[in-house]
Amino acid sequence: MLNSLSLLTAGAVFQLVLIAALVAQWWRGRRDRDLMARQAGVDERTGALVHELNQPLTAILSNAQAAQRFLAADPLDLKELREILDDIVTDDKRAALIVRNIGGVLQQARATGSGAAGLKVGRVERSGTDRERSK
Repeated sequence: MLNSLSLLTAGAVFQLVLIAALVAQWWRGRRDRDLMARQAGVDERTGALVHELNQPLTAILSNAQAAQRFLAADPLDLKELREILDDIVTDDKRAALIVRNIGGVLQQARATGSGAAGLKVGRVERSGTDRERSK
């Protein structure tokens, strides 16, 4: 037969096991929430990077298409064609700079062990020539 001390001890052990299980469940939930928050941050930064890189690439395509139209025109406006080609070169350099910056930040993140979590996306301004042409 169990005496009252044995019942108290069994009850205390049961409570400790229950508390340990609740604490473990809380830690798992916290870990999952932290993981989801980090993933959401990475997804947000990825979207911003895609947007930043898409801007100069879209400008390159637009300018190249404009150059094709100018080449088909008669008479050919060489001054305007040179400006379009200059814009293409400028936009290509912007896109390359974005890619290099992303690579540098990711390399630094790997070196520090912070992963992509510390990645910050800066706004790349469109050049005045692009604004003029898009009007």
